[in-house]
Amino acid sequence: MKNVFRFLYELLIGKPEPPMETPLYRSEIFPDVGGVSLLLITLVLVLVYYYVLNHVMRTARFSHWYHWLGMLLINAGIAFGYAIYYCRLHEVTPDSYVYWFAFANAFYSALFFFLFSLLLKWRSYNAARTPF
Repeated sequence: MKNVFRFLYELLIGKPEPPMETPLYRSEIFPDVGGVSLLLITLVLVLVYYYVLNHVMRTARFSHWYHWLGMLLINAGIAFGYAIYYCRLHEVTPDSYVYWFAFANAFYSALFFFLFSLLLKWRSYNAARTPF
């Protein structure tokens, strides 16, 4: 799993900077942030959108494309903030690489939100056709 997230992040933003922090990024930050914010938080938000907001609450329709887009943007914002928080928690040098990493994390969380939506939307009462 470490190699997957290392590959995904380095594909978008390159090798970690400064070079002395490369082992920290590769062994702890990339897999932890990718595993928690990308997969777990994104999956939870997709499940909340399709099976709480649109499944249980049948009277309150929350199934338009802009509601789905709002949840996607909330998910990306959480992923961005969590990446910065986690880097500060590990006392990484605060430079532009941290912010590029946070943007990459937000991008991948939005991508996984879309993919999880395609996989999990079919059982939702009101949003089986959302996002399209």
